[in-house]
Amino acid sequence: MHIEKIEYGPEKVGFWSNVAFILIILLTLGAAGITGMIIWKIVTSDPSAASTRSFIENIGKLLAYLLFIMAAILYLYVKGLLQDEYVTVLE
Repeated sequence: MHIEKIEYGPEKVGFWSNVAFILIILLTLGAAGITGMIIWKIVTSDPSAASTRSFIENIGKLLAYLLFIMAAILYLYVKGLLQDEYVTVLE
């Protein structure tokens, strides 16, 4: 196959792209906050407290929340802001 030309689709504009952009900004701030909490808990906790099951469960929950937020950011970027592309292929 040979890719001849990539044509860009319509630019994402309108209400939903603005909502996606605002949500991406808010989710990014939330992800930064959760990351800060994780680092703060790891750095400031005593070694005896850090080896307990509850501490590990709390860090695991925060990491799961962080992963969910990052997936939501990626989804909103792809569906809400990224332009569609069309590829013309010659065989």
